[in-house]
Amino acid sequence: MPGRFSGLMNALYDPKKRQFLGRDGAGWTKLGVFYFFFYLGLAGFFCAMLAVFMALSPRDRPRYYDESSRMATRSNPLTPGLGFRPQPDPDKNLIFIDKTAPKDEPNPNAKSLDQYLQIFYWKQNTAEEKEYYNERKPASKKSGKFDISQNRCQNNTQYGYAAGQPCVLVKMNKIVGFQPIPGATLEDEETHKPPCNKKANAVSIHCQGEYPADEDNIGDITYYSEDGEDRQCGSLSTDWFPYEGKVNRQDVYQAPYIWVQFLKPKPNVLINVMCRVYGRNIHFDKKSGRALTRFQIYVKDPPKTTSRQAGDI
Repeated sequence: MPGRFSGLMNALYDPKKRQFLGRDGAGWTKLGVFYFFFYLGLAGFFCAMLAVFMALSPRDRPRYYDESSRMATRSNPLTPGLGFRPQPDPDKNLIFIDKTAPKDEPNPNAKSLDQYLQIFYWKQNTAEEKEYYNERKPASKKSGKFDISQNRCQNNTQYGYAAGQPCVLVKMNKIVGFQPIPGATLEDEETHKPPCNKKANAVSIHCQGEYPADEDNIGDITYYSEDGEDRQCGSLSTDWFPYEGKVNRQDVYQAPYIWVQFLKPKPNVLINVMCRVYGRNIHFDKKSGRALTRFQIYVKDPPKTTSRQAGDI
């Protein structure tokens, strides 16, 4: 046993030759210097190739977009989805309204909308942003600010959440180079009559209960768009499209949106809502989630006590 142990020690360090793992000090020094410059050269080569890649890559948009990107295939035409706010929890699509909460307590849904609008719509335009909008937008859109101010969905009323009449912001997801065309697809016109009146310069958005029971519980809906109020559909002006990417890697584009206000959602019932957008080149697919968004609404409201019930108590 001692012999084996001494053999192992000699393999690690040979005191006669003064070698550690078969190399003396000079050998280890040469090896260290070699690998230092080897990895230094390797790191320099990597940085040089990365610099070439960054120099050749477009600054403000992907190299492949629109129909030339992987987003479009023969079986799946290029179609944007929809997004919605508020989302206090990004991992959930439930909009929970608690009418029993104290009035002075901050509403999480209103806070979520405030944060979103503050980041993307309420900030002051820089000189670069103003130049971008003056160059790219039509005369009616040159201000660069997308705003829907004449409606009941305002932050001073907590967007209707305190009254149990929630406002939901619905917008179309950004796709570089995509220009929506007003109207409806041939498939939509053949399978069902689109619920929205066709507009010459806007695509329409319509929301409904996803299932028959939800249709019974969803109540009346009002849409607030850039061109006014409507009880059937909201609209997004095509003047705001296409999205052309960033400017000097700054996203100055303000995506148009609509407000969807649910005036009388049935309380204490989970309501599944589906909103979809109509356009001649916007192809709806419920299974894959194209041209739509889904969310749920739940209004917590204790049942009102009648005078007879109060007397019995």
